[in-house]
Amino acid sequence: MKIGIPKALCYFEYAEMFKCFFKELGIEVVLSNDTDKKMLQNGIYASIDEECLASKIFLGHVKDLISRKESENIDYIVIPRLCTFKNNQTMCVKFYALYDICCNIFDSKFLILNVDYNKGENELKAFINLGKKLNKGSYETTISYFKAKRMQKNYEIDKLNNQLKKLNESKNLKILIVAHSYVYNDKYLGFTIKDYFEKLGVDIFYADINSSIYKNEEMKMRYKNISKSIYWKQNIKLLNGVCEYLDKVDGIIYFSVFPCGTDSLVNELCIRKVKNVPSMNIILDEEDGMAGIYTRLESFTDILEKVKK
Repeated sequence: MKIGIPKALCYFEYAEMFKCFFKELGIEVVLSNDTDKKMLQNGIYASIDEECLASKIFLGHVKDLISRKESENIDYIVIPRLCTFKNNQTMCVKFYALYDICCNIFDSKFLILNVDYNKGENELKAFINLGKKLNKGSYETTISYFKAKRMQKNYEIDKLNNQLKKLNESKNLKILIVAHSYVYNDKYLGFTIKDYFEKLGVDIFYADINSSIYKNEEMKMRYKNISKSIYWKQNIKLLNGVCEYLDKVDGIIYFSVFPCGTDSLVNELCIRKVKNVPSMNIILDEEDGMAGIYTRLESFTDILEKVKK
């Protein structure tokens, strides 16, 4: 059996977990291709205008898997539906709707991974239910889940340790990128900016890679220094990172896609409250011209170098 997974949105946060889970069940994973202009255009065509750029890209990835379904013998495409989590944390509503949107737009076989703690669907139960749809037993699926969960945790700890080591050893300008992993890891959205900073000799670090992955309540609650009322899970993770790295970097770039409602609120909140580190806000849209953004990045870097001197 082969399972297709769109390489967009939550894939970048849970990639190791997804791949390990299906491997343990003896199921081959087929990933969509890297984002390119054609994939983006396919996503735009399938979306309404009000959809955010990241959602449009996700639909482009689903379209890519559907086009390869027969040639690569893909049996199902998994669409995560991530809604609510512990401590009343929630996701942006676009994650609620992805499965229903895909079922209504595309003619294909989809499987749902439904995580909704408020409705009694915790993460373990969501994976067990997914396993049942793949004709796998509860025991087998549970063992696979915990192995995948452990691999994901180890992967996150390794990423954190590597980032902290790089931060301590860096003698270059240090810039913190406050962005979701599905933005800065996307080949079409974030990689061009990564490459540009490398040319400028700037070391970049990511706010979502931070110490809140440990079971330490103080680390998980640092975001309350900026806002006590934020409840979006992914933005809480970013705010914890801002608090952790604030006094260790030379500048901050808030990096989001248009028109993300949660980021527009949270990033503006940070810009107003975090005053002791220079910052810049970049919002990407469907236009693919990067010259203006490169000019802004270079100017921001020049300012940081002068401030540091």
